[in-house]
Amino acid sequence: MRQIILHPGFHKTATSSMQHFLWVNRETLAPYFELRMLRHLKPVVKLAALYSRGNNPLALVDMVELLDAAFREFPVRTDRDLLISCEGLAGHLPGWPNVKDYGAVPTLMTYLAGYLTDRFSDAQVNVLFTTRNSYDWLFSAYRHHLKGQRLTMSFDEFQATFGDAANLDAIIQEVSDALAPLPVSVMSMADALRHPLGPGAALVDQMAVPQAVRDTLIPVGKGNEGPADALWAQFLKLNRSTLPDTAVKEQKIALADAAALGGWKPL
Repeated sequence: MRQIILHPGFHKTATSSMQHFLWVNRETLAPYFELRMLRHLKPVVKLAALYSRGNNPLALVDMVELLDAAFREFPVRTDRDLLISCEGLAGHLPGWPNVKDYGAVPTLMTYLAGYLTDRFSDAQVNVLFTTRNSYDWLFSAYRHHLKGQRLTMSFDEFQATFGDAANLDAIIQEVSDALAPLPVSVMSMADALRHPLGPGAALVDQMAVPQAVRDTLIPVGKGNEGPADALWAQFLKLNRSTLPDTAVKEQKIALADAAALGGWKPL
């Protein structure tokens, strides 16, 4: 029986580094499993984000149709395992406007895992979450939002408002309960980072790839790292300024570019 691993994050758990590794090594890994990421699933991710902003079931009416369209556009071979790695399938990162926590995730995973189970009835579907300790996850989320939106909260204020969202284990338990007996697995970011080739290789280790092939994979640097203390302090100062939104956005982009912040790092 072939396997399908659905890796929906969480956000801020080295997912960018993992996906960079997978993409750089995609040709070497192609004989062993199919890979699908954000670039293959953008309409589905957009729908998941919409649902996470309001938990309105009507937002998911088109989920099956969009998944069908994604697999028509990017068909998968029936003799390969499948790895889907995309944190956007968990909706927005908490802290986004109208997104206080990961409460949408159990329903989203029910739809996604159920779809995969029905469409690929010959495969074992496993949902794999990557996690991080609560404080570091919350602080990383805070810094992400300082850059990505006009957040004016101090970290203490952000923690008081969104601290419950950092209880990732509680969400995983909810997903496990909702999907039982479908397996739900967990990989800590700390464990993944200890892999000699980086966290992406730890994800590949979950797939049936011969060791001789894994030994040839190209390591990549860390991607999408959070800003240094001085930089996020500048972001907060800009967010709290009286400058118009456009000027704030442009200055933050310039600061981020100067610091080579975020994104996949060149090899």
